[in-house]
Amino acid sequence: MKTQDELVQEQIEKGNHDNHDVDHRAYQIVFNGVRKKPAITLSSGFTTSVLRRIQQLKEERSLRKDFIWLGIGLFAFLIAAIITIIITGFKFNFGALRFLSSYGGLFIFGALFILGLQWIDKKLVIHNPN
Repeated sequence: MKTQDELVQEQIEKGNHDNHDVDHRAYQIVFNGVRKKPAITLSSGFTTSVLRRIQQLKEERSLRKDFIWLGIGLFAFLIAAIITIIITGFKFNFGALRFLSSYGGLFIFGALFILGLQWIDKKLVIHNPN
C-alpha cells in the first residue's frame, strides 16, 4: 500500500497533478530542485586543506592530552612529596650551605630583578621570528 506522499510523487512524475494544490506544488518545487545539478565547485586544494586541518586538530588534541597527563603526574608527585614529608618528619636545613641562610633578602631581590628584566624584555624588545 502506498502512502499519500508516494502517490503525489508518482502523479508529479507522470505529469498528472493539480497545480492549485499546495502539496503538489511543494513537491513539484522540491523535485525540480533535486533534478538540477548543484553549481558548487571545489577548489583544487580543498582536499589538502581539509586533510591539513584534520591533522592540525589531531595534533592539538594530542598536545592537550599530553598536558593533561603532565598535570596529573605533577599533582601525583606533589601529593606523594607532601605525604612523604609528613610521614618522615623531614626538616629542611642548609647543611654545608648554612652561610646562605642569612642572604634571604638578596635571593628575593635577585629573583624579582630577573623577573623584572624578563618583563621589560617582552615589553620593549621586538622579537623577529625569522
